[in-house]
Amino acid sequence: MNKVEVPKDYNHEKEIKWQEIWQQKDLYQFDPDESRPPYIIDTPPPYPTGSIHIGHVLNWLYMDLLARWKRMQGYSVLFPQGWDCHGLPTEVKVEEIHGIKKNDVPREEFRQMCIDLTRANIQGMKTQMQRMGYSQDWNREYVTMTPEYKAKTQLSFLKMYHEGLIYRAVHPVNWCPRCETAIAFAEVDYKENETFLNYLEFPSNNDESCVPIATTRPELLAACVAVVVHPDDERYQHLTGQKVKGHSRRPG
Repeated sequence: MNKVEVPKDYNHEKEIKWQEIWQQKDLYQFDPDESRPPYIIDTPPPYPTGSIHIGHVLNWLYMDLLARWKRMQGYSVLFPQGWDCHGLPTEVKVEEIHGIKKNDVPREEFRQMCIDLTRANIQGMKTQMQRMGYSQDWNREYVTMTPEYKAKTQLSFLKMYHEGLIYRAVHPVNWCPRCETAIAFAEVDYKENETFLNYLEFPSNNDESCVPIATTRPELLAACVAVVVHPDDERYQHLTGQKVKGHSRRPG
């Protein structure tokens, strides 16, 4: 039996060779062939504000395993890759790189700085993801700041509006005084401190009873759209499926 010499060092350059072959052969291209059942992976587009990190690696590993498994089962898999060009983290990064504040330069100039950084980061992160060996269909790549993507989101919103799925209501807004803009809950930094429970009552529409709740965040009352009770709690079983009034008060 012939002995095979196993190199002591791993040659990473061989990865590039095979990845290029995969791309040239469109090995992972989605085929809308009706003879095979489709399997669509709704991938969450990451923010292109730097390099991929271990969280990206782990999340895309799960999706990639699922995509490869479904292909082996005979599905036609759509595994796209998008980029969420969310403005706020990009603005902060541009200010950091150029040592400026957004109001120090004309708006269009600052906007172009953000676009240039986003494009450069997309290319860098795309290269990193390809080196990881993920099996996305890069023919289905999308960027949220392009006119084509904006048009699709607007069309989707209109369809949802006409289907009665869009509503307007009161909702708390997180405002960042430093960035001078509204920010998402995921971007809020929290500081732990001792506080107390606030007890609120939701009057029932059908009788004089009330449903009390306790919360440490009474300022989020405006965002409350439902009250949940334990199905085995006899005190509130008669309220299951009922409606409560949209206001509350502190019990006396």
